[in-house]
Amino acid sequence: MFLPFERAEAQVSKPFSFAFVSDCHLITRLADSFKLTQESQLFLQDAIKQINGLAPDFVIFGGDQVEAVGEDEANWQLFIDIVQTLNCPWSFILGEKDVSGNVPVDKLKTYGRDWKGKGLAGDQSYWSQDVLPGVHLIGLDTSRANTMAGELSSEQLTWLQADLDSNKHGIVIVASHHPLLAPAPFDGGPPWDDYVLSEAASAREILNSSRYVRLAVSGHVYVSKIERERDIWYVSGPALDVYPCGFRFFHVDQQGITVETYQVDYPALVKKARNNLVSSTLALHYNNNHPAAFLEVVEGARLDQNAQLPFSRNGTIEPVKHRSPVKEKPVVEEKPPEKKKEGHSFFKRKKKQEEPPAKEDAKKVKGDQNKKPPPPAKEPTKSDEQTDEKAGQEKNEVKEAPDAKQSGESSNQE
Repeated sequence: MFLPFERAEAQVSKPFSFAFVSDCHLITRLADSFKLTQESQLFLQDAIKQINGLAPDFVIFGGDQVEAVGEDEANWQLFIDIVQTLNCPWSFILGEKDVSGNVPVDKLKTYGRDWKGKGLAGDQSYWSQDVLPGVHLIGLDTSRANTMAGELSSEQLTWLQADLDSNKHGIVIVASHHPLLAPAPFDGGPPWDDYVLSEAASAREILNSSRYVRLAVSGHVYVSKIERERDIWYVSGPALDVYPCGFRFFHVDQQGITVETYQVDYPALVKKARNNLVSSTLALHYNNNHPAAFLEVVEGARLDQNAQLPFSRNGTIEPVKHRSPVKEKPVVEEKPPEKKKEGHSFFKRKKKQEEPPAKEDAKKVKGDQNKKPPPPAKEPTKSDEQTDEKAGQEKNEVKEAPDAKQSGESSNQE
């Protein structure tokens, strides 16, 4: 049982849940690497189906929704079409893949109208919103075009401080593509520091100044990791098209946060992603002699996958078994019953045959049953056979008489 958290200012008035999906890398006609880009659409569709079964209050897409925007924004439009099947509100933040290209993507021109469609200003690439009563969500923009490293501009950090100062109620959740607290080995030197956010420490200092921030979620590094700094839980999530091919699901109530990890429902393809990751440059950088050791890093320990995170400083993280999504039932159109015509139903005729006889018919049947059966026919005797033979001869003589008369008449005519 969780102890109540100590900061009275941060309150969860009503339990809620949400999903965090990151690094979908949606694209068409691109060969697989350690990213299963050819399966990216299939994986995204499966994740949406599972999320609908979990019935969250909202969904956050954590950046790198596409591997590239594509010509005429084709990949981004495909992403929009797929996620429209969600049964709840959703929003998104940007990753480096969303803005990269031979010509860097204009963030506001490409994505501004979609943020506006979600009730956001759309005049900057970072945002905040009260997604539920007492639940304030902040979406940071850490993306930089054509590089794996992230950045937070001084203007964005100033905005972040002002936003937290003006929201002093309920609970605050922060989403960023790059981790604000980098998990191992990305907290080390080269080549791992090429993936980190240089302003991460400054951002955490601002978050720690608020008594309402309790959770920060991120993607980018494909590592499942849960860490705590002061009163804030930092949860790094897996990629959808990189092993282990999953997403996070959160349930928040007065006592704390429950974190669950779900995997796409294609075991053979997940195995393929596992093998591809073992042969990747990242795995070789981690351990050149035993690259498969990198799998344990991205999978995370048991408490990095499914856990209960208490708000109280005195509480301890505990393992939890996640529930299975409710499978969507296929929609079946109801058809009006067909009217059956009399005399055209085999079953109706059969039923009539099996019905018991009426009272009058029953009496008739009973009377017929009381009648004595006729005596059996006698076998013919020898005298009977002679009598029948004599009668047959006489019959033949009678038949021959007219023939003779006709013969005589014919002779006279001649």
